[in-house]
Amino acid sequence: ARLAQADSEANAVKDTANTTAKGRYWYRKFGAEERDASRTTITRDELYHTTFSIRLWFQSKQHPDMKRIKGAIASGLDGRSLSDNMRFTSSGQLTGMPDPYDGIPYFLNDTGSIVNFGMSFDEGTDPYASLYVIRRKDWGWELRSQLYVIRSIVGSQGSDIAKLWEEYSSFLVIQKRKKGIPCNRGSIKYKRREVPDIAEIKKFLTW
Repeated sequence: ARLAQADSEANAVKDTANTTAKGRYWYRKFGAEERDASRTTITRDELYHTTFSIRLWFQSKQHPDMKRIKGAIASGLDGRSLSDNMRFTSSGQLTGMPDPYDGIPYFLNDTGSIVNFGMSFDEGTDPYASLYVIRRKDWGWELRSQLYVIRSIVGSQGSDIAKLWEEYSSFLVIQKRKKGIPCNRGSIKYKRREVPDIAEIKKFLTW
């Protein structure tokens, strides 16, 4: 009886140890996934094997088919994408893009936090040509400059591109420029712009 009790106690200790080990494993796994979800860098392999949709933050003279709003600069987030099949090739070029964008070179910095369009990092960075890497809540990727916003297509989003952009396009508002804030976006000195009603985006985008 004492031997059976000893075996039972030993098994209980083993079960407790196993449960503790499993708990530690899942805790470490959860922590690693949380850190991965919050990183603002992308690896070359991730960049090469991801398809993106690219849009302009605002209307452009180069795209006269984009919508216009009287008295304000219109958003490009609820219109047609420049491409929904954009890829970064391992040879350092953009593909799946319309002219004049298709085939232009790109450069990823050493940390994977910035992608330059058409200019090497020896030339520095540029507000319009340098895109900063963001990790989305759905674990997809977003690359942002002052001109472009690029979103990775995750799973079924490829069959419904509008849904991919809904986070921004469904919350567009007209924002008025405050007195004293300089207007640096082109030669037109506009006073209103159409932007997502998201504080982070409003702060990111210069006037």
